[in-house]
Amino acid sequence: MNAQHPTRSKWPRRDVLAASAVLLAGGAVGSINRSAGATGEAAPRPAATPLPWPWTTLDPLEAGRRAYRFYKDKGGCGTGSFLSILSLLKEEVGHPWTTLPDMMMAHAASGFGGHGTLCGALAGASTIINMVTFGEERDKILQNNQIVDRLFWWYAEQEFPTDRFDDISPIPDQIRVKAMSPLCHTSVSKWALAAGANINTAEKIERCAKVVGEVAYTVTLALNEFFKGEWVAPAWKPSEEISHCVMCHGPSTATKKAPRWNQQGHMECLMCHRDHTT
Repeated sequence: MNAQHPTRSKWPRRDVLAASAVLLAGGAVGSINRSAGATGEAAPRPAATPLPWPWTTLDPLEAGRRAYRFYKDKGGCGTGSFLSILSLLKEEVGHPWTTLPDMMMAHAASGFGGHGTLCGALAGASTIINMVTFGEERDKILQNNQIVDRLFWWYAEQEFPTDRFDDISPIPDQIRVKAMSPLCHTSVSKWALAAGANINTAEKIERCAKVVGEVAYTVTLALNEFFKGEWVAPAWKPSEEISHCVMCHGPSTATKKAPRWNQQGHMECLMCHRDHTT
């Protein structure tokens, strides 16, 4: 047999050198991975910061103004309320707030994905409430739950929009309508019907920007007071229209124990149910 001469490589020399470098790097990574596997050790990962996270006194009006602007600039009520307070905490406290993404509550816009459930402004703000008060107990009551509950109750009783941000609004002195519920569907629809406005109009957008600003303002003010020991949870009291509903179906109140506690929450019964006692 005749000896065969090796075939000349068709790769340029610089490509061979580059490929060799890649192979060497891959071999080094493989050696590290095999070494880690042999010892059973993995690269350490930073532990999540446990709740509660630190709070510091913030400017409620600045929080509200940021929320008003973020609603328009960042895309909705969830981001508006959440990012307004978060951005201040990132500036004033730093870590661990700097580890949270700005757009974490973007999905809460328009009542979560446009579904009209919980108002996104309440969702974003209540996330912050939980993160700073989780585990805090006073008089055997978990404060994260109580503050959130009272926030939702306050919202339902509020006539929106307030005039707090009219100085920066292109549409001041808008018609005010009581929300009646923490639900986006109810809050927005009642206002739109009273104002004769469509959902995609500038008037509605302006109204909701002010709502988000008012929620951020109110929550920041409440948390400032809470951590100074000055916040006192208002006692929930059903309205006159539903007091007879609550007497039977609950929840129990300070003066009356409901015989059948078969409904959840503090919302207005007659928004969705007829009065079956009449």
